[in-house]
Amino acid sequence: MFFPSGFPQNGYNGYNGYNGYNGYNGYNGYNGYNGYNGYGVPDDGVPVQALLTNRDGIVGAELEFPQHIVSNVQNDPENLKRLSPGVRAQILDFALKSEIEMTFDKGKASLWRRGPLTGKKPKTAYHSLISMKAPEEKQLIRQLRFLYGYANIRQDRAPEIISQVQAPMPFYATIGFLDPARTPYTLEFLGAALRFTVYAEMQLKYALAVKRPIEFSPQVQPMIQTPTHGSLPSGHSTESFLTARLLLHVLRSSNAPQYKPAGDGDDHWGEMLMRLASRIATNRTVAGVHFPVDSVAGAILGLTLANLVTSLSTGKHVWTSASFDGTAFNDEDDFDWHKLYDAKSDKQAKLLKNGKKTWATAERCEPLGAAQPVLAWLWNKAVTEWDDFDSSSKSGV
Repeated sequence: MFFPSGFPQNGYNGYNGYNGYNGYNGYNGYNGYNGYNGYGVPDDGVPVQALLTNRDGIVGAELEFPQHIVSNVQNDPENLKRLSPGVRAQILDFALKSEIEMTFDKGKASLWRRGPLTGKKPKTAYHSLISMKAPEEKQLIRQLRFLYGYANIRQDRAPEIISQVQAPMPFYATIGFLDPARTPYTLEFLGAALRFTVYAEMQLKYALAVKRPIEFSPQVQPMIQTPTHGSLPSGHSTESFLTARLLLHVLRSSNAPQYKPAGDGDDHWGEMLMRLASRIATNRTVAGVHFPVDSVAGAILGLTLANLVTSLSTGKHVWTSASFDGTAFNDEDDFDWHKLYDAKSDKQAKLLKNGKKTWATAERCEPLGAAQPVLAWLWNKAVTEWDDFDSSSKSGV
């Protein structure tokens, strides 16, 4: 998983105070709008004593109360624009986290998405979002050969690996024109989705309790500290593929034609975003902290959660019900994202088999109810940031 700047890996306290997903700090000053940094507003504050004396000096005789005060509209997403990003983050987090539950039964961990709420006292039905079974230890032992092989390129990949311990948004900014001044709502949207993803993946990691490579061999010797949480699904893989697919959805939803695949041509942005996500995931195997099968499971989870977030944000987009069975996965296979997902069609593979054994499935499901209002508000803000302007529609300019 990604670790925000300035925080140690252990304990994962980088989301402290929902500080704007500050893995982007140092990148144009986008460190969670902390103290309105970058907006020309002093962030040193004013001493309390100065505020006290200032009031004493100007209040004087009591003034009449204003005669016309318009009441705030309750439970309306339009109120979000007047909230600080930190407060908005907590509202967005509730909207996303309340949509899923987890169960564990006979070695299978399952996430369920909530259907529409009904009645004054909420009632709902749950629908299968994703289920996962861990591979057996003997399979992981056989996957160690990939770690030994990838260790040979650690010197070449070291700068990337170290940079990607933190949230690697600058890597995505080399593909999509992300910038805090240009696309603040897109970054806020991705940050909310990533917090939600960590929430979901950590439950699966905890339930499946898959050992890390360092616990299988003293010759793995990871080049970075191994996190204490479980190995499968890989958090970096989950978050990378979620980010790639969500950003692709935002780009394609804008009115900019370059982001939409045309005819039989190549899907440049989708392909490149997935290549980046795959490289970030594979770098964790190079570093010695993940098996390739961890990245497979993480990619399936990330792609599935991305579709869920988009569906919840639009009310129109399909969502995916997926499964991964590690016991049926061919431990002779390395991680290959092309088996899991087609970027041009934006579809996950329906059925993946190892001989007669099925190790992954994905079913496209129709939307369940309307969009979550607060998510729709942020989604629309994000999509608009990528619109191109048509000069022909602007007269007198």
